[in-house]
Formats: sequence, C-alpha cells, structure tokens
Amino acid sequence: MRRIGVWFLLSVMFFALASASLAQESTATPSSSSSNEITVSNDVFQELLDRVETAEGRAFNLLGVYEAIGQAITVGSVLITVLGILGGAAGVSQVVSARRELTESSEQLKEEAAQLRKQFDEEIRMKEAQLDTLRKQLEEAAAEERQATSNALLANALIPLGERQYKTGDYTGAMNTYVRALELDQANPVVHQRLAYVYTQMGELKAAESHYQIAIDQENKFAPALAGLGFVYRRMAEKLDDSIERDRMMLKAEDMLLQALDISPRLIDDDGESWWGVLGGLYKRNGNIERAINAYERATEITPQSSYGMGNLALLYMRKKDSEKMIETYERVEHIAMKEADQEQGNFWGYADLVVSRFALGKIEEAEQALKIAVAIAPFDSPYMLSSLADTLRELTDVVGPDTMPPLNAAIASLEMEQKRRQNLPDMPEGDSDE
Repeated sequence: MRRIGVWFLLSVMFFALASASLAQESTATPSSSSSNEITVSNDVFQELLDRVETAEGRAFNLLGVYEAIGQAITVGSVLITVLGILGGAAGVSQVVSARRELTESSEQLKEEAAQLRKQFDEEIRMKEAQLDTLRKQLEEAAAEERQATSNALLANALIPLGERQYKTGDYTGAMNTYVRALELDQANPVVHQRLAYVYTQMGELKAAESHYQIAIDQENKFAPALAGLGFVYRRMAEKLDDSIERDRMMLKAEDMLLQALDISPRLIDDDGESWWGVLGGLYKRNGNIERAINAYERATEITPQSSYGMGNLALLYMRKKDSEKMIETYERVEHIAMKEADQEQGNFWGYADLVVSRFALGKIEEAEQALKIAVAIAPFDSPYMLSSLADTLRELTDVVGPDTMPPLNAAIASLEMEQKRRQNLPDMPEGDSDE
C-alpha cells in the first residue's frame, strides 16, 4: 500500500513537470537562467520527495491506512503547489483542481472511516448486550433447574409419609401430604396417582378421576394410574341405574383395567391387593360369573396371603349354588383373615373378611366380635369401607340358615347406622389428622 502511494505521487509530479516544460517551450527560448532554475527545482523536488516518504512511513505507523492516505494527500497537495509555481501559469488551474479533488477525497475517506468505526462500536455494544442477556438467562435457567430438582426430591420424600398416614387410616392426613408434594412438584405422576387413590377411598370420585387422568397424561403407560381410573369408573357406574350410560361406564372401566393388567399382570394396589380382584368385581356386578371367577383366581395366585380374592370366590360359588365349595372356601378365608388381622393392626379388610366368613360358617358370636373391631378401625374419612362390608353381608342372606339370619340382619343394620352417624359428624379441624 505504501509503494502504491509513492508511485502515485511520483506519477502526478512527473505529469505536472512535463506539462510545465511544454508550456515554457511554447512561450520562451531556453536560457542559462532557466537551466539554473530547473536544477534548483530538481533539488527541491528531491528534498520534498524525501519528506513525502518520511511522512508517509510515519503516518502508516501511527495513524493507520486511512490517516496515512490523508497525510500523503496533504503532502502531495503542497508538492503540487510548488510544482504549480515552477510550472507557471499554464498548470495552475490543473494543480488547484487536483488539490481540491484530493482534499475532497481525503475528507470523504475520513468520514467513511469514522462511520465504519461507529458501526463497529455499535455492533460490539449490541453483541455485548446479547451476551449479557444470554448469560443472565442461563443463570436463571440453572437456578430454576436446581430449585426444580430440590422440589422433586422433597416431593418424593413426602410419599412414604403419605403412605404411612394412609396405612393407619389417616386419609385426611395422607391427602394433605400428597397435596403438599404436588405443590412442590406438579409433574410427579406417582404423587397424582397416590392422591387419586386416597380420594377414591374417601368417595371423592371426581377428584380421583382428575388426578388419575393427569398421571396418565404425564405417563400413558403408568399401570397403577390406569387401573385406579378403571376402578373409579366402576364405582361411578355402580351409582347409576341400569342404562346405556352405566354400560358405557362399565366398558370404560374394563378397558382401563385390562390395559393396566396387560402392562403389569402382577400389579397390586396401595392396599397390597391384586387389581385382578377389581376386574373380578366388575364382572360379578355385570353377572358374568365365570369371568369373575377366573379374575379372582388370578388374584389369589398373585396374593395368596390375602383373603380378599378367596372371599369373593366363596361368594361366587354361593351364586352358583355350590354350597359345599362355598363353605370350604370360607374356611380358608377365615384362616387367612385371622393371620392378616393378627399380623397387621388396623387391617380393616382383614377383619371384614373375618366377619363375612364367620357369618357364612354360622359362627355368630365370633362374627359379632370381629364386626366390632372392624367398625372401630374403619377410617372416618372412608364411607366406602363400611358400605362395602354391608353389601357383602347382604349377599349372604340368600344362603345362611334361619338361625343366622337375625344376627346377620342386625349386623347390616348396625353398619348402616354407623355410616349415617359418621356422615352427620362435623368435619375434623384441619391438621388434627396429621402426624
């Protein structure tokens, strides 16, 4: 770049000198004084050329490309002025014009350089602002992620507490615990499923349906939620009169239960019972005895230590008028239920099966004693448990002997009275049921 500048200046100066010489030749004859002036001019020219090169190097080192060009043009304009004087009147107008053009070019280059520098500075500021915004966003996202992880861990830590509260019959306490867990982690399908199960036992079927659906939306292959929703639909159908709507609800219940059991054939509920038993109950209510028996047999295979499936099988044998098999099965139910009641305090369903089996076997006094315990340990928050036991005892009225009928009817009446009494009780103060 520097070489180009030098050659450019030399070309301009030689062109100016040539023009001046031609002008002088046309007007005067060369003399000795002219020769002396040309010699002096050459010396001056050489001195000015040295100054140009020195100024050019200093300009390129200190000011950059645009400043160097400007200084070269300035020096060149001085040189052109001198040459104009030497060249005479014929080259004055050309020199002035060239100087003006060079000056204008210099100003334009300076203006363009300033504009480019301004644009560059603005782009730098914009990029810095964008980087600062991105950094803040990343920091906020990282903080939110850390908080979400912390909340998820705390929500999972609350699940065992809710389970213990449920096992002791503190349904309200379990519900409050799971609600608190959801406040920490709304996207936890396990918490939604556990809360829905508690709502089901409390008879809050709409709330249970909602939370089961949320759990399924978050994890469509979540078998416990699918089975639980099937049970909710079955319970809803049971509240309807015989109608197309009831049949449709039963079909929905069957479909959800079959989906769950297809994913996990050995699936058990939060009470430790096989979901095959719930499917068997659906078939029993629809009058499909053989399919109900098959479902309950699957349940007893999966949970042989439970009297639940066995007790329902005994009722189905009763419907088939197979009294001998019914009595044999109830004897097994009584044996298993006694173990359940002894091993786990507060096991309502174990005592409920004990009540049913003893009435079926004609053991009236023992049945009445078991009934008192069952009523005492039945959670206040669950009207479903007492009503379920009363419904099962009503089925026995078709097969028990005449001596058993009066105490059996009295047991059913006492369960109905207890249900009404609990319904009329004021709500417990919030927090009384928490651990």
